Amino acid sequence: MLKLLPLAVVVILGGCASLTDEGAKVRVVAQQDRSACKYLKLITVRASLGPDKPGQVLKMAFNETAAAGGDGFYIINNNQDWFDGAAISGEALRCSK
Repeated sequence: MLKLLPLAVVVILGGCASLTDEGAKVRVVAQQDRSACKYLKLITVRASLGPDKPGQVLKMAFNETAAAGGDGFYIINNNQDWFDGAAISGEALRCSK
């Protein structure tokens, strides 16, 4: 039993996403403001572990947007389920010039 404890801690903590410095600069873009931005790519992320699954997927999406060179994220779809976790799909955008 004690041999499994470190593995359990790694699994629980491994589910926590944190923002990168670049990801912290990404903002959610409203539909009416989306036309002023350049589309970079479609992003879909999912989280099934950890206490704050919706927060985790948003952080993961922001990090991936920043890695693609974006500073805006337009949310197309998001969902949360107790059993499946949380997921978000959206567009990575570059809105600043």
